[in-house]
Order: sequence, then structure tokens, then C-alpha cells
Amino acid sequence: MNIEREETGTLTATLKLKLDPSDYAPSVEKVLKQQRKTAAWPGFRPGQVPMSIVRKRIGRSVLVNEVERLIDENLRKYIEENKLRVLGQPLPRNEAMHNDWETAGEFNFQYEVGMAPDIEVEMSEKLGVEMPVVNVDDALLDKEVADMQRRYGTLTDADVAGEKDMVLGDLIELDETGGIKAGGLMNRTTITMEDLEDAATRQALLGKAVGDSVNVDPHKVSKGHDDLAKMLGVDHEAVHGLKGDMLFRIAEIKRMQPIELGPGLYDRVFGEGTVTDEAGFRAKVKEGLEGMFQRDSDRMYKRLVMRALAEKANIELPDGFLKRWIAATSEKPITPEELEAGYNDYAQGLKKQLLEDRIVEKYGLEAKGEELNEFAKQYVRDQFAQYGIPAPEGEKLQEMAGRMLGDRDQVRKVRDTIVEHKLIAHFKALLSPKDKRMAFEDFLSLARTA
Repeated sequence: MNIEREETGTLTATLKLKLDPSDYAPSVEKVLKQQRKTAAWPGFRPGQVPMSIVRKRIGRSVLVNEVERLIDENLRKYIEENKLRVLGQPLPRNEAMHNDWETAGEFNFQYEVGMAPDIEVEMSEKLGVEMPVVNVDDALLDKEVADMQRRYGTLTDADVAGEKDMVLGDLIELDETGGIKAGGLMNRTTITMEDLEDAATRQALLGKAVGDSVNVDPHKVSKGHDDLAKMLGVDHEAVHGLKGDMLFRIAEIKRMQPIELGPGLYDRVFGEGTVTDEAGFRAKVKEGLEGMFQRDSDRMYKRLVMRALAEKANIELPDGFLKRWIAATSEKPITPEELEAGYNDYAQGLKKQLLEDRIVEKYGLEAKGEELNEFAKQYVRDQFAQYGIPAPEGEKLQEMAGRMLGDRDQVRKVRDTIVEHKLIAHFKALLSPKDKRMAFEDFLSLARTA
């Protein structure tokens, strides 16, 4: 087989393939002879079907299969040997193919390929990306301590519904007149006041007592059809047609009574005797918050660096090819309008991945086999530690890690985690970022756009 490459653009090319009978005929003949040996067709003894009939009946399909196999095999080999960094897969140019399958002779094919751009990456402190750091001030610390007091508190009965209470009651379907629907849906469920997003519904329930009834929109006291189905104890389909209000008859009101600051809380959060007074408790809570936010800061810093590097690199893509490739390989038919609407997000994600791949390649940050194995073993240890059970060691630990790494999706996740940690450490070491302290709300706003 002969393959020639014709450059058609900065990042596109056409691969022209030429096959003559010497490429495919031996394999086709071999398959036809094997088929003849096992053929059991009406009118002929097994293995005695004339080759002319075998060729007439299945010759074309065998020829097509063999040619397709040769094209696939040689395209992959050509791309590997010539170190072409292709995007997607080669696309056949059907308009250029005028092959006569009935007369086995020379076959010609053309495939369009799009290639990844060369990306230059230089790490310098001049990039100027700062490390976003949450300022754990007294207000944020007070909120975390209050949340802990509630988290470790006790449930008590309340007389009327407050802003943070759990209201238990019967959710009952109504008919067109507003009366209880005979044979309608009814189930005991819980509405958490703090989680209600609809202000009007929250206001309608505030101050209500056990025995009171309130008309509520079921779609505003739930988070989607799946959640509403669980609240009503039915399957997903049963809630699609629900319209109008339902009656919510209050049976119980539960209030979380916060635990007081003291040894009871300190011991439950940090272990017996670790903290002995409020100052020590607040210091430990602050330390925990700062550690948690540091992990978030690292991940955000990586995103900010990648964005800055992408802007500096000004990466180009073979957009026309990629759009044709997406349209040709989409599982569902896609309109030109849908393609244009979604292409920018796809292109930005691809640029980010190409840039990250280039950084990993240039600085040797790929996850190695032993790193994957150690990560898997540590993951197994952590899983056992969650339940307070001693983790296995030696061959048993390795066996469990091996099972984990036998799952391709798990290997990909482990690899991505290791590479992310390496990238963060690499960026921090080479770029020496300065801390940019900010309020928690500003940190969240930055996270939405980074």
C-alpha cells in the first residue's frame, strides 16, 4: 500500500492511499478458501461448493472487509511512524472515492486529518498569577463553630416552624376543587426549612404549628422530579403530570438544639483531651479551615495559571476539520446551529487539554507505574481507616490495589489526580506565587470564573 500526504492547511492534510491487488488479493483468496472448506450450501456437499459460486456470493463482502482492515492498519502505522499528532480520527473524503468493487483492481482512498498545534510553554514568574487565599476571619470562624454546634447537637420537638427546622408531615394530592383527591398521592415526608429556595413557600410555613395545613407547590418543596418522587414514595414517572398545589399537613416539627461550647463538643470533634478550652478549640477549627481552603486555593491557582498560559500561547486549532469531525462522529444527528453553539466550549476545553498535555510532556510530570500503585495502596488504607479498621498489608494490600488498577476508569482517575498534584507543585515551585488574601465570598466568585 502506498500512502502520500498532501498538506492542505496549517494544521490539516489529506492522506492519499493507493492499494493494488498485490496488497489485498492474497488475504482475500485465503478467506475465500477457508469459507469454501466450511460452506454447507443447498445442492452441494460440505467443502465441495465451486470457488466461482463462493466468489460470487461472498467475494465482494470479503474484499470490502479486507480492504477496510488494511486501511485501518496502515493508517495507524503511518500516523505512528510519522509522529503525526492527530486530533480525532481521519475522516474519509467520500466525494473523492470512485472505486469499482465489482472489478478488483486498483483502489484509491483519501482521508482528511487535523493535527494538534505545536505549543511552546515557558514558565516565568513574570506570568504574574497570584495564589488566591481565603482570609479566615472571625466572622467565618464564628460561622464554622456555630455549624459544628448544630452538627453535633440534639433534635428536639418545637412548637412552631422556625427558619432552620425540619417539618414532618403528610403531602397530599388535591383535586380540581381544592379538596383531597380520592385515591390520590399521599405520603409522609420532611421539608427542611433551611433548604427551601422559594421564599414564598418558606414564609407560608414559618410559624405554623403541629396540626396546621398549608397548600404548597410540590415542585417548589423538592429539587427536581427524582427528589419529589422520593418525597411521595412513587416512581419518577408518577410525578411528571402533577399540577397545582398539594396539601401539606404538619405532623411534627424538629429543631436541632446546638451543643454548648465545652469538653463535650471538643472531644467529639477532635478526640478526647486534644482540646481543653475555647481558645484552643477555635485555633484548631481555624487550622482545619485554612487547610481545607489551601487545597481549594491550589486547585484554583492551577486553573488560573493554565488560563494565563493559554492566553499567552494563543493556541490555534483546525476548526473546520474539527467541526466536520464532530458532525460525522456525533452519536445523535446534530444541526449546523447546534454545532456552532457548542463548538466554542469544546474548542476551549480541547485547547486546555492540549496545553496541559504539553506541559506534562515537557517537564516530565506524567504519572509513573509505581506512583499509580502507591496511590492505589494508600487509597485502600484510607478506605479502611474511615471505618476504624486496620488496613491489610503486604500481598493482601497489593492484591486489593491491583484490583483497583484493573479498572480502566479507576486508572484514569488515579492518573489524573497524581498529574494534577504534580502540576500544582510544579507551578508553585517555578512561578513562586504571591498570596492574594480575600474574603470567602470573593473567593467563591473567583472560583465561578476561573
